[in-house]
Parts: sequence; C-alpha cells; structure tokens
Amino acid sequence: MARIKHIALVTDDPVKTAEFYKQHFGLTELYRRPSKTGENGVWLSDGYIYFAVLKYGDADAPKLGPGQTSELRGIHHIGFQVDDLDATAKELQAAGVKKVPMAMHGHDHAEREATPMQAASGGALNLKYLGPDAVHFDVRQKGWDEAISVGMPRFELTPVKDAAE
Repeated sequence: MARIKHIALVTDDPVKTAEFYKQHFGLTELYRRPSKTGENGVWLSDGYIYFAVLKYGDADAPKLGPGQTSELRGIHHIGFQVDDLDATAKELQAAGVKKVPMAMHGHDHAEREATPMQAASGGALNLKYLGPDAVHFDVRQKGWDEAISVGMPRFELTPVKDAAE
C-alpha cells in the first residue's frame, strides 16, 4: 500500500518559512540547499513526513504542469512511497499517466550540491508524474525514510486496531 511520505511547499523565503514550522510545530531540520544559506530550500521532518520548503519562481524553476507557471506559493507536490516502484511505474504507464517533463534548463545536474537524501537513499529513483489536473506527484520506493533517519528518530504508522492491542 502506498503512503504519503513527502510534501513540498513553495515559498519566497525557505529559511524563514522553515524556521516558522520548526518553532511552532517542533519540526527537525534535515538539511539546506545550498548548505550554507538554504536560499533554494530547507528540508524538515516530524519523523514521518519528509517536508521540503522550496523556493521556485525564477525562469529555471520547474513548472507545475502544462500551461502553468511556477509562481504559485503553497503546496507544490506530494510524494507517495510504494512497496514496488517498478510495478507502480508499469501500472501508471498502462493507465496513461504522464511523466513530468524534466528539462534541466541548461543546468549541469552533476554540478548540484549533493544532499543527505541522495547519500542515504543510495541513489534511489524518484519518479515524477502528473495527476488528473496536471498536479505533480512523486513516487519512490525508498529514500525519504532513510533521509529522515539521518537527522532524527523516524516513526512508523501503526494501524489503530494493532495499536490498541
């Protein structure tokens, strides 16, 4: 069964926004990009959800979907962790679900600063698709839990009936 494990929020000031969530809700900072300033993003967690606070809006920012801009502020996308990435990818392809166009806008992907997520996940794939309203969602089999574990204790969900026993 898939679980929502990731939420990405778009803001003009990732550091200020992240500080708000850390102060008022006790979230833990996992890392920043760039690591010295966090001006492009700050990654947080509550021990279960991998919460990215990102800055988008310039010409190179990924668009939200066909005909959309990257000027939105708020939730950009969510991510589902699945048991079998290959089977899920095949199911989505068979259903005609479109992948997010991922042009790198002339940037050399190798020049980007490595993150704890990449190291902790062993380079696990993160597939990106467009939902029914062209809203972006991620699918991965591993990576979010591993990245959370690098920065804090990680929590698992327990079904209510199991928790009562």
